[in-house]
Parts: sequence; structure tokens; C-alpha cells
Amino acid sequence: MAKIIAVVGATGVQGGGLARAILAEPNSGFSVRAITRDPNKDNAKALAAKGAEVVSANLDDVESLKKAFAGAHGVFGVTNFWEHFSAEKEKAQAKNIADAAKAAGVKHVVWSTLEDTRQFMSADDKRMPMLQEKYRVPHFDAKAEANAFFSGVPATMLVTSFYWDNLFMFGLAPKKGDDGQYAWAFPMGNAKLAGIAGEDIGKTALGIFKAGDQYIGKTVGIAGEFLTIDQMGQSL
Repeated sequence: MAKIIAVVGATGVQGGGLARAILAEPNSGFSVRAITRDPNKDNAKALAAKGAEVVSANLDDVESLKKAFAGAHGVFGVTNFWEHFSAEKEKAQAKNIADAAKAAGVKHVVWSTLEDTRQFMSADDKRMPMLQEKYRVPHFDAKAEANAFFSGVPATMLVTSFYWDNLFMFGLAPKKGDDGQYAWAFPMGNAKLAGIAGEDIGKTALGIFKAGDQYIGKTVGIAGEFLTIDQMGQSL
């Protein structure tokens, strides 16, 4: 019998990528329980049509998550800062995922997280302001703080990188000027940006679930490419 992976954010970039990766491998030994607030979304219906079990739950309601995770072997946890722009809310949602996974007795959680940018800058560095009182980059730093909630849970910390998809999703790609030339502003000098296709994050998560116990208690960082601004421009 296939082991159930409860996928939080199954209609989003990362969760959707994992759901589709599992569905594309019917012999992987896993099945998808797609967690979404609205099962009537087109993306949710598309997953159901491909064989996913679609379940309604809300990250702000830990009891709904406990029900959604019941009987699952694994949980893929992710939060979306861009829905509310609150680091504190994001941490509260992460805690709900961790608490619900613990209550449900799941065997493996893959938590999609990011690095704490404050570790790379001194407290008196003025180049970047402190936002929301104590964060340099709230959607990074809050996820990193939330890692602590998964203590005591059989979990893997999956540290992701910039989605190349964001260049288009957030309108960051080069824009055509009046002179017909494309230009963009990306303040990175000669540095290289670590990036990955959003879909590949889900495929990586599936690989971690397949590998099982060897990744429990570990942190896995992933990137697809490391590109300069010139290389990025040449690829678009």
C-alpha cells in the first residue's frame, strides 16, 4: 500500500511540484494527499483528476491540519509569506505544521525553509534596515527561526533558493525600453545568484522522502544553477 504524503500548499509552486512529481511516478511507493484551503480551485481539481486525494485545511487552524495529516506517512510543509507579509504569522503557521505533524505521528516531515540573513551581517550594519522590528529579510529569517519548532519531529530542513520562475511571476525580468533595448536592474555586481526552477524543488523533496531515514535530522540545501547577471540575461 502506498504511503501517503500530505502536501501543504499543493496548489502552489513547491507543493504543486511535489504533488506532480509523486503523481508522475505511480510506482514510487507514495500517494498524494493535497492540502489546500479551497478544493474548488482549478489547480486542486487538476490534481484530483490525476489521482490525488484533495483535503481542505488551513495553516491558521492547527486542528484542521491534524485531521489532514492523520494517517499520513510524511508531510511536506511550506508557508507563503507573500500572502500576508507577516514574519510572525509565518512562524505561527510553521508551528501549526510542526505541532500537527507531531500529533499525527508522521514518520518524516520535509520543511521548506531558508537561511537566517542576520547571521551574515553584524547588528550595527546599516546597509539593510531592520524590518518588522527584528528581521533583515523577514521571509528568510522567520522561516529560519521556525526550524526550532520541528525539534522532536522526524524532519529534514530543505533550504531552497531563488526561483527562476520569480523573474516572471514578480515582474523582475528585463523590460523593453523606448529605444527597443531590454534592460533590468539587479544589484548584484559580479556575484552569482543561486537559483532553481520551482518545479525542481518538489522533485528534490520526493527524492528526500524516497531516501527516508538517512535525511532525518539533516539540512539539505539545493540550487539548480549559480548565474551572474550577464548569464541570467543570456538565458532569458
